[in-house]
Amino acid sequence: MRFNSKELTHIVEQGVVDKEGILSMKYKPEGRIFKKEETYITRHCKLKGNLLFYYKNKESRTEPLGVLVLERCTIELDDEIDNAFIIVFEGDEPTYHFATRTETERDEWIQALHLSSYECLKMQLQSLREQIQAKTGRDPVSQPPPTETGMAFETQSGNANTNDEPAIEICLSCEDLPNDSSANPPNPFIVIYTINPPQQQTWVQHSHTEVVEKTNCPQFLKTIGFGDSNGIDTNTRIKLTVYHVKERLTGTMSQMGQVIFTVQDVLTSHQMELALPLQGPDPVDCGTVKVMAWADDCKNDKLKRSAGRRRSKRVDTLRPLYRGIITRTFRFDTSDGGVKLLVHEYMAEAKLAFDIPLQLIKLWIDEEKSMIDQMKNLGQMSTRCQHACQEATEHCTSIVMLYEQHYHLISSFKGPSFKPSIKKGDKDLEFAPLNLHLQRMTVINELNDTTSWYDIVTVGAFTAYAQKYKHGGLMKLLQHQKEFYSADGTLSKNTKLDKACQLINSIHKLNVKVEHDCQRLYGSASNGSFSEMKSIAEQITEHVKELVNVCDNKLLQGSEELYNAVREEVLYQKTLEMSKNELTESFTDLDMESSTENLSGTNFKKNPSMEPWELSRVNTEAACVCLTSLIESLESVDKTKWLESISQDVAKLKNFVAVLQNKAVSFMTFLNIMENKGHSKLNYTIKYRRDVCFSHAVTALVTGFMTKLTTHTTDTHFLNQLCQVGMLVQFEGLLSCHSDENGMIEDMMVAVDDLSQVVFRVKVEEQVDEGPVLSLHGKLKYGSNPDFQRHCLVVTVPVKQELFERLPDPLQRGKDINITPVFFNIGINEQATVAERFGDTSLQEKINFDNYGILYRYIEKYQVKIGDPDNGKTGLGTVGDLMQRLQYQVMAKKSKNTEVLKLASELTRKLQGIRFTSCKSAKDRTAMSITLEQVYILQQEHDLASHVFTQALDCFRSEGVRRENTLKNIGCRKYAFNSFQLLYVPKLYRPPNGTYGNVQG
Repeated sequence: MRFNSKELTHIVEQGVVDKEGILSMKYKPEGRIFKKEETYITRHCKLKGNLLFYYKNKESRTEPLGVLVLERCTIELDDEIDNAFIIVFEGDEPTYHFATRTETERDEWIQALHLSSYECLKMQLQSLREQIQAKTGRDPVSQPPPTETGMAFETQSGNANTNDEPAIEICLSCEDLPNDSSANPPNPFIVIYTINPPQQQTWVQHSHTEVVEKTNCPQFLKTIGFGDSNGIDTNTRIKLTVYHVKERLTGTMSQMGQVIFTVQDVLTSHQMELALPLQGPDPVDCGTVKVMAWADDCKNDKLKRSAGRRRSKRVDTLRPLYRGIITRTFRFDTSDGGVKLLVHEYMAEAKLAFDIPLQLIKLWIDEEKSMIDQMKNLGQMSTRCQHACQEATEHCTSIVMLYEQHYHLISSFKGPSFKPSIKKGDKDLEFAPLNLHLQRMTVINELNDTTSWYDIVTVGAFTAYAQKYKHGGLMKLLQHQKEFYSADGTLSKNTKLDKACQLINSIHKLNVKVEHDCQRLYGSASNGSFSEMKSIAEQITEHVKELVNVCDNKLLQGSEELYNAVREEVLYQKTLEMSKNELTESFTDLDMESSTENLSGTNFKKNPSMEPWELSRVNTEAACVCLTSLIESLESVDKTKWLESISQDVAKLKNFVAVLQNKAVSFMTFLNIMENKGHSKLNYTIKYRRDVCFSHAVTALVTGFMTKLTTHTTDTHFLNQLCQVGMLVQFEGLLSCHSDENGMIEDMMVAVDDLSQVVFRVKVEEQVDEGPVLSLHGKLKYGSNPDFQRHCLVVTVPVKQELFERLPDPLQRGKDINITPVFFNIGINEQATVAERFGDTSLQEKINFDNYGILYRYIEKYQVKIGDPDNGKTGLGTVGDLMQRLQYQVMAKKSKNTEVLKLASELTRKLQGIRFTSCKSAKDRTAMSITLEQVYILQQEHDLASHVFTQALDCFRSEGVRRENTLKNIGCRKYAFNSFQLLYVPKLYRPPNGTYGNVQG
């Protein structure tokens, strides 16, 4: 074995050796060749770890004569001489003989050499692991106690990560706790242990309370659950150990006392309350612990027979849409000291987090293939146009291949049912929203026996994080794209493609109306109602006239003329290149290349001649006139022949209208290719990025909408609001206008705006656990950021029969439920400070101002369709008052003006909208925001006592479900803040000591 003698000498000389002494070592002198000539020579030996060094003598300061590595060897007795032993190595290695002066020395050396090897230590470690696991139920190596918080107890909590609700819950308080050694009130903290004799022999840590600072009589807000849906063993013993926390960051604590009782003691006590004296380490008065319990109505008979508090199930309403439900329970005081609030906090993973993106990707693949077909149907064009068409086709093909790959990756994903923040840069899952969860707070007033619940959907910013922000976000890219688009007019701010989207949508809308009227006409003819047929015919005439007028548009005519000019140029080139004998054949082939030219409204069959655009409009009007005249002549005809008489003319009219729409789409497709000529790569980048952001937004929206609908099944006012004015959806952002987060804001504002193009429809659930179905609307995306290449989205939501019957009649007949999204953003971190002092926050100001206007118009529509949302009330807290204050705050130039977010969330709740909260990963800043909002709700809506405001806020953040969210995302129950960052975070958004650290997500 080769080794560095100097390094080995340094090792043995550093520190204390494990064993040292004189050994006689069998040695063969140099030059001797016979084994019998071997002799024992005294050597000074040192054992260090698994290395046995031997020296010439003890006083030698030179390097060792040699070293043995004591691995893969055995130590055995040697009968050759007295007090001898041998070291036998595996394989062909030589055997080493040693001898001592006494038997005792020999045994000591054998034991020391045996224990020095790594293999022996490994066996000892395994034995100890098995013993510890047998006693504690936890492998100390593979399941070590959590160490990421200051206190070792901080991470333990019974009944926290289960869909089951506990059989019994207790809340704790203390009285007359002694002061600490400095005569100051203590910082009490209780750890709860359980044991079930005789099955268990040792106490097992079950849960803990929060830390209440500087009080002798703490009221702990967090409640502790025991048991599950199968009940609880009433013989279970519970130990409460009270500590004084001297320092939260380091976890320095001292025990104050403990009490032990059983579940049976609680159940049989008066009103399920106990007051037990603390037993401290010294025989002095340590104070009292009070225990108050309540049991679930649905648990086992033993609990049902005990009198006292009751509660009902709360998790069942979440299970159809969510999994991985985590719960915490708290008990708060109100301003009226005799009333208590029982608060249940839930966090759950959305089941739709990957299903909705898969549906969207499939729709977009089909849409890209349809776009490719449309471009192919344009036929052969001139060289300058053919290259642009080919380039656009290649990018569409690339999108199809890329999206098919994403579809496969997402559908084969085997991880958790949400995308954790550590995967935000993972391209394989970039269509899935980041850290999508529902946060629910249920509030039970024990005096009035009333229950309220408040939902917030938390999700990471709708941004293409994996694509980075080198060129900014979507808003900047879209602005750059508009710079090379042609304007619709000299003074118009809209581009030709903006106008194209409006025209196609208008034509589609009128086509649908004509189609619907024709179906009604068939029904009237079957019923024999002449007056109804005549009325419907008048409506058809109005819609056809409107359609023809829309088609008489300069943009359409100009696109047709440009397209025809390109085709004529190709014909001319073909004519020059081909002989007269080939000319006739070439004309036929050229015309057959375009399916657009195969559509003729005159003959309704393939025709080698392209029908002029003007003639198509005239034919449509003529077909309408013919149908109207025919209906007027049917009054004297036998009613049984009406349907047969009108069928052919109705079919002609429908076909003419379809031809108009198909031609318009073809002309606008050609216009789109010409407008993007030379910029296909940018168009590809924007489409890909916009689809990713929209996928995040739609998935979150569908999750929130279905949750809202299932929790308001009996609210007729809410269901009528859906029908009349649609759903208000408010997104709260906590991103800064600095660096990458500015690009995230740009992505998110476009994604939220695109949600205005989403509509919902409701149908009866046909099978259990049937999910929502996504489909494309005939309309193209329009609004502030029109998109000619993407259609609007329809989400069909299945509901139970009983809920469907409660819906207003228009919704039952398939009326669309519109969405009004609003987005308010206020940066709160240190980067927001940099943006305010040295950068630019104009983007944030514009977003808040524009969305205030959207919210204002929604309320105006609400007042017209439904009535005053305040029901005649005036003063503080009304919708009118909140809007005035929001307007003032939006216009005010304040640093980190979080009052904007507070007012926007209050208005959303007043108008029964859906609340969303986002930061970069929906983990840290989001946790601070929603816990603050929960305490605000308790204060404003449920009269939370003012003296527990701060304690309740710290309790939600230190003991609530958001700590579990950090664990699920980064494997650590700490918020990703450091002390420097918190200097710039508003005070109400700062986590309590011991709950944060410099961790990476």
